[in-house]
Amino acid sequence: MKGKALCFCLLILGSGLAGCSGLFQTMESPRINVVNVTPRDIKLLEQVFDLELRVQNPNEAALSIHGLSFELEVNDRRFATGVSNESVTVDAFSSRVIHVEAVTTSWGILQQIAQLQKTGTPMATYRIRGAIYSGSPSIKLPFDNRGEFKPPAGPAK
Repeated sequence: MKGKALCFCLLILGSGLAGCSGLFQTMESPRINVVNVTPRDIKLLEQVFDLELRVQNPNEAALSIHGLSFELEVNDRRFATGVSNESVTVDAFSSRVIHVEAVTTSWGILQQIAQLQKTGTPMATYRIRGAIYSGSPSIKLPFDNRGEFKPPAGPAK
């Protein structure tokens, strides 16, 4: 008798979970690209930059963003970190540029300058990774994207 009751309970539980699985859509992670970097506040030990990020939503549903955290690497070295509490919505299959703040240290800047001078390469690579927080309750959607850019020319020799 206990065996039949257990089987019946498992059957009901399984049916309930199967029915609920359609309620939870899987969201594909957004694609994030760095559009522009503008120095904002330069101090002896810390620099603050305004970053413009393009958020691409590859999903069938709109992506409601309530927060963002990220780490930015340049040429495989950590360059800056940042967070944003800006709330925006990116429509389905579209993109939107958002503005965030990034913070780095003087040491991070000096390492990047030394690396660029050492390699002398005309192009640099970046990697931006982190998470977008969406929905209520918040769902964490990780992202990890790479790109290239041409570093600004240094002073003429």
